[in-house]
Amino acid sequence: MIKNIVLLVFLGTLIAKNNTVETVLHFNILHKNKIVGSLVTTKTIDDNVINYHSFTNIQAKIITTINVKYTYNVAFKNKELNKADVSIMLNNKVYAETNTERNNKEYKITKNKKISTFNEPITFTTVQLYFTEPLHITTCYSEQDAVMNTLVYLGNHKYKKVNAKGNENIYTYKNGVLYEASIDGGLINFTMKIKD
Repeated sequence: MIKNIVLLVFLGTLIAKNNTVETVLHFNILHKNKIVGSLVTTKTIDDNVINYHSFTNIQAKIITTINVKYTYNVAFKNKELNKADVSIMLNNKVYAETNTERNNKEYKITKNKKISTFNEPITFTTVQLYFTEPLHITTCYSEQDAVMNTLVYLGNHKYKKVNAKGNENIYTYKNGVLYEASIDGGLINFTMKIKD
């Protein structure tokens, strides 16, 4: 009997793993047409939960050499944001941290240790822009800044994202997936291009 239960649990685990779908994208980061870093992002779908992980590492010389690392961990449940953690490191020191966590119908936001709330459902966020062309979507939540950004369709699978400060990023898609982006990263402006 115990062997049968163990076998059923094992088979259930195999089936659950077979239902999990994972997509990984790799991008080069360019500054003045020179590769200065990389971005690796993963989307994992498991039933009604979708997890996104993104890690960006940039090392560039502006006035002095800077090393910037962006880490995003974002979870959606039933097509709405459940949790987002963003950490930005500058020269191995914490530059910024933002946490967004759903609590019933409200989001608790902790940005650099300051707490606020957001009361609207969040159905699309910045990290999703890597994997999904934002057809008919006009706003997206910035996990980093904890505000809604505006999305404007420019035609020919190209979109402009405008943040609360008026900074603009341009996203270009091929076959529904991000191909190239021009990013105002705050600390550094750069271009992202998908690796073949």
